[in-house]
Amino acid sequence: MARILVIAPYPGLRDLFEEVNNDLKKDIHIEVGDLYRGLSIAKEMEQEGFDIIISRGATARLIRKHCNIPVIEVKISGYDILRTLTLVKGYPGKMGLMSYFNTIQGADAIGTLLEMDLSFYSIDREEEIKQGIRKAVEDEVQVIIGDVITTSVASGFGLNAILITSGRESVIESIEEAEQVAFYTQKERKGRRFFETVSRSFHEGVIAVNAQEEVQLINEKAEKFLGIKEEQIIGQQAAKIHQLLQFDVLFSRKQASFETICKLHGEDFVLRKFILEENGEIVGGLAFLEEIGEVQRMESRIRQKFFAKPMQARMHFNQLVAINETLKEQFELGSKFSRNDSPVLIYGEPGSGKQSLGQAIHNESVRKDFPFVFINCEAYTAEQLEAELFGTTGGDEKAGAFEAAHNGTLFIDAVGKMPLSVQAKLINVLQESKITHVQGDQSIPVNVRLISAHSCDLKEEITAGGFREDLFHMINGATLTIPALRERKEDIPELVRWFIASFNAKYGKQIVGLRPDVMERLKAADWPGNVQQLKNMIERICISTSTGPFIELAEIMDILNDLFEEQTPIGLKGNVIDIENKTLEELEKEIIARVLEEEDYNQSHAAKRLGINRSTLWRKIREDNVTG
Repeated sequence: MARILVIAPYPGLRDLFEEVNNDLKKDIHIEVGDLYRGLSIAKEMEQEGFDIIISRGATARLIRKHCNIPVIEVKISGYDILRTLTLVKGYPGKMGLMSYFNTIQGADAIGTLLEMDLSFYSIDREEEIKQGIRKAVEDEVQVIIGDVITTSVASGFGLNAILITSGRESVIESIEEAEQVAFYTQKERKGRRFFETVSRSFHEGVIAVNAQEEVQLINEKAEKFLGIKEEQIIGQQAAKIHQLLQFDVLFSRKQASFETICKLHGEDFVLRKFILEENGEIVGGLAFLEEIGEVQRMESRIRQKFFAKPMQARMHFNQLVAINETLKEQFELGSKFSRNDSPVLIYGEPGSGKQSLGQAIHNESVRKDFPFVFINCEAYTAEQLEAELFGTTGGDEKAGAFEAAHNGTLFIDAVGKMPLSVQAKLINVLQESKITHVQGDQSIPVNVRLISAHSCDLKEEITAGGFREDLFHMINGATLTIPALRERKEDIPELVRWFIASFNAKYGKQIVGLRPDVMERLKAADWPGNVQQLKNMIERICISTSTGPFIELAEIMDILNDLFEEQTPIGLKGNVIDIENKTLEELEKEIIARVLEEEDYNQSHAAKRLGINRSTLWRKIREDNVTG
C-alpha cells in the first residue's frame, strides 16, 4: 500500500480527507499548510518515506516545483463549482470567478445553466492574481469566488471572498490517482540520517559538510549570499567557498560550535558553525549564514510578541453585512469618519459587531498599514488595566497597548467599565499624547487614533457617577450605533450565507443553504447574543448536520429547541415572594434585595439577572435604600 502525504491548504480539506479515509482505510498522513507553509511541511517530511504527496491549487504546484516526491493535485470538479455557485445564487451584488482556464470553462457552463451573471478572470500563474483582483475592483465586483490564494488576496483588497471547496468526489479521485502513480525510492540509511539532521536546521543560508569537509548540501539562500551555484560545489571542499567555512579546527578540537560576524560582498552576516556527532563520532558539520538585518528584524518581532498586543484588522466595510437601512446609514457614517483622525464612540449590544466596525474604520483610514490593538476593560482589574494600557517598568517591564498601537488604532471595548482611577490617567494621555509606565517617570510620545465601544449609553454611567463627563467628550468625536440583531432581522439570511461559506471551508462541508422553514425559525428568535450568537448557532448546525446540500428542519430540531428554550426573566433561586398587601414599589425593592443577596451583592451579576443595566440598578439601590 502506498504511503500518501496529504498537505491540505485549508482545515476543511483535511477534515474531508479524514472522513473519506475512514471508509477507504488507506495509509494516509494529513497535514494543514498553505503555500510556503505547505512547502515547508513537505520538505520536512520528504525523508519520512512517503511515496506521493496530494495537495491542491497553488500549494500543490509550489511543492511539485521544489520537492522530489511526485505531487497529485486535487482538481476542482464540476460538482465543486456547482455547489459553490448554488450557495451564492441570489446574491444581489456583482460576483466574479477567478481561476485557471479549465476551471473558468466549467464554471461558465454551470453559471449559464443556473442563469447567473458572473464575471470571469482567467489567470495562467499566481503572479497574475493581484492584477486580476485590481481589474475586478475596477469592474465593481463585490464577491470573488476562487481557490485559497485567490480568496486570500481578494480579502486583502477588501472584497468578500468565497472559497471553492473540494467535495468528496474530488478527494476520492485524487487518492485513486495517487495510488496509480505512487513510487518509492530507497535512500541509504546513513544519508537519510544526515538529511533528517539538516532538515531540523533554521531557515538561513545553510551549508552542510561531511566528516571530510566535503559539501553535501547548500540551500538557495546560501547560494545567493555566497554567489555560487549548487552544482559548482557539491562534493568540493567547503574551504574553497570561503576560508571562514573551514571546519578542520572545530573537528580537531571537537568544538561544538563557533559564531562570528563576517563580511560577504560588502554585506554583514552572522556566521554560525556546528559539528554533527553520532555515537561520539564526528559525521559532519553545518554552517548557517544570516543577514544582520534579518537578525535585527527577528529581535523586533520577538519584542512585539512578548511586549505588545497588536492584532490583524481583517474586516473592511465591503465585508460588513447590512441590508437594514439604519445599519447601512451607520456604516456610511463610519466610512466617512474613517477619513479623519477624530475619536469614534461605537454603541452596540454584546456580539453586535462593534469590533468588526472598528476594524473597518481602521482599514479605510490613513493608519491602515500600522497596528490595530484591541483591549477589553471588563477583562482586567483596575491595576491590571492600567498596566495593560500604559505599560510597566522595573523587573516586569513591558509595553502597553498605547505603545503597541503607535501610529495605528487603539480599540477600547467596554469603556464604560473602566475604573475611575484609570479614566483619570487616560484623560492625561489623550491631552498630552504621552504615556508614562506604571511605576515609571519617563514620558513616551504616542500617536494613536482612539475608537471606544460600549453596550449602553455612557450618559447613564455619567449620571450614576461611574464615568467622567470630561472623558466622555474627549472620546465622543463621532458616535455610531449598531442596532441589535432582533431589530434588523432582514440581515439574518445574508449573514447566514457568509457564515455557511466560512464553515464549509473550515469543516470540509458542501452545504448550500437552509430550507425556508429553518430560516423562518431563525428569524423568529430574539438573539440576545446578536450576530455572535447567530454565528455560533450556524457553526453548531454545520458541524452537527450532514454534508448537505440543504439543512433540513428535522435534523436540527434539538439545536433550535435549545435556542427557543424559555428563560425565567429573574430566576429567583430561593423561596417565592409573598405579594399579598404589597405595592409594586415594595415588590420591586424586595426582588432587588433578594437577587442581590443571592448574587453575593455583585451588582453586575444582579443587574444581568434583573434585565437592567448596572447604573440603573445602582440608582434604584440608592433611591430605595435597598439592603440585603
